[in-house]
Amino acid sequence: MRCFRAILHDPEAYPEPDKFKPERFLNEDGTIRDDPMLSLVFGIGKRICPGRHLVEATIFIVTSSVLSVFKVTKAKDENGNEIPVKVAIAPNRGAVM
Repeated sequence: MRCFRAILHDPEAYPEPDKFKPERFLNEDGTIRDDPMLSLVFGIGKRICPGRHLVEATIFIVTSSVLSVFKVTKAKDENGNEIPVKVAIAPNRGAVM
């Protein structure tokens, strides 16, 4: 059995693998990078996750539903100025806004 965690945390493929850096999956022009190693998240062969298509479809449907129904913008203060979003990375909780 292969160690997929080691493959997905390879510092040569993904510099600073333990840091939250979603931009590592984007090309220079902002499009999503076609990375064949990312499909390893669901496993391979006989032991591949049977729900992988359901998960990908559900994420797409939820994201598109939220973006079509809600106006997603930055919050504004009492003067109408945008409030900057501050993102902090907590070791045990991930990204916190």
